[in-house]
Parts: sequence; C-alpha cells; structure tokens
Amino acid sequence: MSPNRPPRMTKGRSFVQQLVLVFFLVVLWVMLWDAVSLMHIITGVVLSLVVTRVFYLPPVVLSGRFNIIHALNYGLWFLYSLIIASVEVAWYAFRPRAVGAGSVIACDLRTSSDLLMTLVADTASLIPGSIIVDSDRALGVLYLHVLDCDSEEKVLNAKELVYHIEELLIKALGSHRDLAALKINPDPLADERGGDR
Repeated sequence: MSPNRPPRMTKGRSFVQQLVLVFFLVVLWVMLWDAVSLMHIITGVVLSLVVTRVFYLPPVVLSGRFNIIHALNYGLWFLYSLIIASVEVAWYAFRPRAVGAGSVIACDLRTSSDLLMTLVADTASLIPGSIIVDSDRALGVLYLHVLDCDSEEKVLNAKELVYHIEELLIKALGSHRDLAALKINPDPLADERGGDR
C-alpha cells in the first residue's frame, strides 16, 4: 500500500467538503437576493470562493452517509410542523386570553457533530414559537426560548420537540457514532418524566 494514499484521500475529501461549502454559500447568496439569475449565481460563486480563501472557516465534517427516506420524512415533518406552529402562534395573537410566560430551556443533545447541532438549532428556530438563544458547542447543549411555556408539561413538550428534530436529522445524515448514541439513549427525557410521577 502506498504511503501517499491517505493524504490523497484526505485531499479529495477536503475538496468535496470545500465544494459543498461553496455550493451552500451560493445558495445562501441567491436566497438573500430573493431572485435566481445568472448574475446572482456568478457573483455568489466569486464571493463564496473569496470568503473560503480569505477567511478561516473550520472544516465542515460530513458523516459520509445520507438516507433519502429519512431526509424526506424530516422534510415532510418540518413542513407540517411549520404550518401547525404558524397557526398556533397566530391564534396567540388573536385569542382574548394572554399568552403565558416564555421559558428558556436547555437541551443536552446526543450528537457531537457541529453540522447536526447547527441544523437542529436552525430547524427549532424556524418553527414559530421557539428560537435558539445560545449554544454550548463543547457540551452539545442548545438553549431555546419557547413562547407560552409556563408549566413543567410545556417545558417537557418543548424539549421533546428538539430531541425529535435531532432524531430525524441523525437518521437522515448522522454518522454511525450518532446512530449509536441514539440507540444508547433513545429517550433523553426518561429521567425527567420519571421524576414527575
């Protein structure tokens, strides 16, 4: 076996990761302009190449696996949750009763992947009624502000939502290590629920 082989594989993987990063930066640029045109795509490619060359960006570590069925399941669940939560938040604005106090809750994630942690945070923030206010990357903890979360039951429901998002994303694109963590700890709220009884 040639001693030069591992570095070439590493370079190849690094190139693919760089390509993925450039692609998503271009997508973000086009979304910011809210229009798809050749000029927006070209300027997006140029700017993303400048950003990735001039500024230090930590490498995006990909798991190497992607499950299309679980990805579709995540996408459909996200759309459904987005619609239901939007209607619920709109109802809060029009109902005569005041909205209950919000809460900031901590969710200790099972994954140690920066990418998955970011996707969980983004998904939870995009669903109306909740937003990520802080995160602890070293410990894998997300701090989430939830609207109308003034009881222990509502806190547990909000945490359950975050853990469900994490589970869907791990099944879609998590590493084998993430899948093993999911099997070891399928219900992170078991202790808290047990304490309530």
